Amino acid sequence: MKVTGVKVPFPNERVLKVLLSPEIGNTDGCTVLLSLISPGNGTGSHTHSSDEIMYIVSGRGMARVRNETSTIREGILLFAPRDVEHEVRNTGDETIKVFCVYVPPLKPAGYHAEAVTKAKEYFDSLQ
Repeated sequence: MKVTGVKVPFPNERVLKVLLSPEIGNTDGCTVLLSLISPGNGTGSHTHSSDEIMYIVSGRGMARVRNETSTIREGILLFAPRDVEHEVRNTGDETIKVFCVYVPPLKPAGYHAEAVTKAKEYFDSLQ
């Protein structure tokens, strides 16, 4: 799947690729996206109004959920409940690929809204 992503600029540089969302029309119950975090970058500390499940597909780094910090690598699953501060930082030398699921779906805003638009264009082009 070659969904076009949206690049978030430094200091939280990463590429967001939305794969499923109500706005695209391929699900009602969640938002699914792939976050590609380049070496030395991260998500920055943030919260969501949804629960977030993060699966580390590849790469190494650190994650913080609430005040608990842990080392992450391929195969690690993280859970950030809604309204809980969290972040992922790439401390390795390869891109971290994080598969993210948000329940209930995120309300598109900012770079996420741009990524939804790019994904909708991609999926519309397949029809």
